[in-house]
Amino acid sequence: MRISRIAARVFLVGGIVATCLALTPVVAVAQSWLPDAGDSSFSVVYSGTLNKKHYGSEGEEIDVGHTKSEIWTIGGSYSPTDRVMIEASIPFVNARYKGCCPHPPAFAGDIDDGTWHGTLTDLLVTAHYQVSEGPLAFAPYVGIVIPTHDYPTLGHAAPGRGLDEYWLGFYTATSLNEWIPRTYVELRGNYAWVEEVEDIAHDRINTTFELGYYFNAAVSARLFWARQWTQGGIDLPVPPTDPLFPHHDQLADDEFINVGGGFSWMMNERMELFGLYTQSIAGWNSHKVDQRVTLGMSYGTGHARH
Repeated sequence: MRISRIAARVFLVGGIVATCLALTPVVAVAQSWLPDAGDSSFSVVYSGTLNKKHYGSEGEEIDVGHTKSEIWTIGGSYSPTDRVMIEASIPFVNARYKGCCPHPPAFAGDIDDGTWHGTLTDLLVTAHYQVSEGPLAFAPYVGIVIPTHDYPTLGHAAPGRGLDEYWLGFYTATSLNEWIPRTYVELRGNYAWVEEVEDIAHDRINTTFELGYYFNAAVSARLFWARQWTQGGIDLPVPPTDPLFPHHDQLADDEFINVGGGFSWMMNERMELFGLYTQSIAGWNSHKVDQRVTLGMSYGTGHARH
């Protein structure tokens, strides 16, 4: 059985989650092996996140209130050839803040008033190319993030940053069957050129390492470690008197280390269910992810190739 082709189908939705939620990056999952020519997939993913604390510029934890976000993402993919896959996705973000320190309404409006606020955010389109399949699979990709409209970008419950981004990244993976049957490892790297604000650069680097195991052809599990670095940006907090205060959520030198795990279940050759759990173990100028639960399903028109 070729684990690579099953992985491409099993973890397709997880890849969409990993790359489209720029507000709360999750985890990259097995897209080192692309689907067959003519394959397509449709997915619906729910992600619920609770942030109880913020990380300061030195990594200290600060309690300035709690934020809950619920994100529904619709995504799809199509493979015109065995070596090319195109993906697109768009999330609807619904968030609520409760606590002692809402952003001033003069700057942030009613976004932190304790009620739920929901909106579509950013369209993500990526194009992947299969350079090699084995023994070391390698699939670079390019992507673009385009805000769908002018939504709020300041506030604890702000749905996103509202900035254009251009991505260059890769997935690389290999099977560990020789040493541990039905196991693989994968590395994802991504560089994002992010639209400057007030002439300040704040590009982003994301890396994810994943270890996956197949109990059988239908059920699999994985553990992951994810790291983000920001190239530039500003430290938080920023006082309201600072000229950059209206843009500090967009410009934060946001860095974190997240860990987690998940499962996937292939119900049949076309339908797949999956779940992920994520939490932060360190961060700087960032929300601390106390817990994130992600659940999703995908339906594919192709067949897993063995």
